[in-house]
Amino acid sequence: MKKNYERKHYFIVSTITLIVLSPLIIWLLPYTVQRVLFDMSTTESAWMIETPSITYRFFMIAWLFLLIGSVTAYFYYKRKIAIIFSCTVLAACFMYFGLKPITVLNSAGFIFVDSPFENQVKYSWEDVEKVYLIIDDTTKEQSLEFHYKDNEIFMLTNRNDVQNMRSILLNISKTYEFPFTTKEN
Repeated sequence: MKKNYERKHYFIVSTITLIVLSPLIIWLLPYTVQRVLFDMSTTESAWMIETPSITYRFFMIAWLFLLIGSVTAYFYYKRKIAIIFSCTVLAACFMYFGLKPITVLNSAGFIFVDSPFENQVKYSWEDVEKVYLIIDDTTKEQSLEFHYKDNEIFMLTNRNDVQNMRSILLNISKTYEFPFTTKEN
């Protein structure tokens, strides 16, 4: 009796495709989806969107479920629909939870979500007590340190974000009357 193995090759092709596209799925997709979702859900324009490392970990786990589903469906061909469906649902759940952690800075203020299971923490610009521009003497790296009225502190260290925010902060500090000064390091 002759067996037809050609149909099983679709799962090998999907596995190879998942491996080749893994950098896009794990590193680019979370940031892109968060930017699209946040820009569509708010009227304020986002000046900075920071994707925390936990998001990339969730997307890596989701990618692994997709990969496991593809490889397992090759070996258990008769149960392929159940295997692929369950692995896709698990991957989608991990991607959903992975998209929740985010840090956003916009014209309304700040939005922080540190973990998928925590609530959003929002600060308006009126909640800012002072902002420091910190310049490291040895490396000349710049960072911004936001001090809030409830004694919380947020550090912005990304070089491009710091450069973009400096001019914006000059205008906002005048509007909301909080000091924006340099701090010796």
